[in-house]
Amino acid sequence: MRPVRVVRWALLLVIGLTALLIVDLLVLMFFFARPPADMAHSSGPNAVWAEHDWVGEPQDAADYDALADEFARNGISDVFFHVGPLAGDGTIDPALHPNAAALIAALEARLPALRAQAWIGQKEKAAGGPLDLGDASVRANIVATAARFLAHGFDGIHYNIEPVADGDPDLLALLDGTRSLTDRQDAVLSLATDEIEPFPGARQLLGQFLPNADLWSSDYYEEVGERVDQVAVMMYDTAIPIPWAYSAIVAWLTPRVWNNIGPDTTLFVGVPTYDGKSWGFHGEAENIRSALTGVARSMAGGRPAPRLFGLAIYARWTTDDAEWAY
Repeated sequence: MRPVRVVRWALLLVIGLTALLIVDLLVLMFFFARPPADMAHSSGPNAVWAEHDWVGEPQDAADYDALADEFARNGISDVFFHVGPLAGDGTIDPALHPNAAALIAALEARLPALRAQAWIGQKEKAAGGPLDLGDASVRANIVATAARFLAHGFDGIHYNIEPVADGDPDLLALLDGTRSLTDRQDAVLSLATDEIEPFPGARQLLGQFLPNADLWSSDYYEEVGERVDQVAVMMYDTAIPIPWAYSAIVAWLTPRVWNNIGPDTTLFVGVPTYDGKSWGFHGEAENIRSALTGVARSMAGGRPAPRLFGLAIYARWTTDDAEWAY
């Protein structure tokens, strides 16, 4: 084949591939730019992360009435009340949560079916935090701390420890120790998790360019799902600046998670309502509208959602009336 013809065919190939890419992008933009006409309404579990003041400060009856009404109106079944943070040794100073027992008693009187969970978290040493999950004594102290909150009347324990690398055995050891506790007390064990890799090998590929990107493999999700009752995927801080692209990622990742945690584990898709702009977060893209569009599109074509499936709102203190209504 003559050189001129080779160049011509190469140019045509590039033009064809470029056109195909443009068409694919246009299709994605059209599909994810707006929610489906038959937008679903959740009839299952839904959660919200709630601020520390509820355990840290006294509240009056009117405050509890308004809180219970908000949860009831918006179909909230689980609330992760911030009770920490953990100290480096795995304990939490009781002075940080003097109102915990009063909160639980007030909610039990108003919403007995609500599951109030103790949100226990901290940064790991890998992120400059004080916590070392590799220390068995620290893990034992965390489990003892969890037991103390169950004694206050909390219905479950919600861990949010970051960052946790894919395959980390220390987190699994903590979950094993806590599961024996929650099983004995008929309590819920839940975990805030990183996003799942969009396809096998994506974690290693992205790690070449984004070394701080925390993605978990499907194998690790299976191991976690076997140990907890609920998984709350933190589906935000993705660094995606375009709404339809963020919706597409949510739609892509959501079924991958529910296919890998098992049918008996509740899946909460964590959706953001906070504002701001940084390298890792773009509020104009990552918001409740685009997140819910992605969740709804994940069930396109009649694909049913798992029975134990809902949303987790991050966070109560950043969610306004319009966002609740949406």
